[in-house]
Amino acid sequence: MEKINLKILDFYNLDIELNGIASNSQTKEGNVTGLLRERLPLVTKYWLTDLAKRVAAEKTAVEELKNELIKKYGVEDANGNINIPVYIDDEKDESEIKRKVINPEYVSFEKEFSELLNTEKELEYKPIKLSDLEKLETTENYVTLFKLVTTESV
Repeated sequence: MEKINLKILDFYNLDIELNGIASNSQTKEGNVTGLLRERLPLVTKYWLTDLAKRVAAEKTAVEELKNELIKKYGVEDANGNINIPVYIDDEKDESEIKRKVINPEYVSFEKEFSELLNTEKELEYKPIKLSDLEKLETTENYVTLFKLVTTESV
């Protein structure tokens, strides 16, 4: 097993690269298939699935922290949901049509969450040999995953 330090944001990117994402189901815009949905040798798929589980566990932990930040900076609506509006009414504006200003609570949330996403975390993984992927034909670019690929025999 190898170890690499990645930013938390890279864990999110790696999750998308491995599992895919569908941004718009009607137009298929923004869709990423995900490497695990491609035809790969069984051993390669096994180690990529193991990697996906490790990445998902980290992402779940970060999502819990994100939810805590939302509770810290957000407001509860009538249905009990908590959100952080980006814009709020300007309390200083005394006209009938309220002007919108950026919510300072949202700015604080963004700042703290960005700091978290830029924090580095160690990831342990089985190195992926370039030869394990040589028959793969794809239109995707797996930028984060390529950090884990080795061109030498492992």
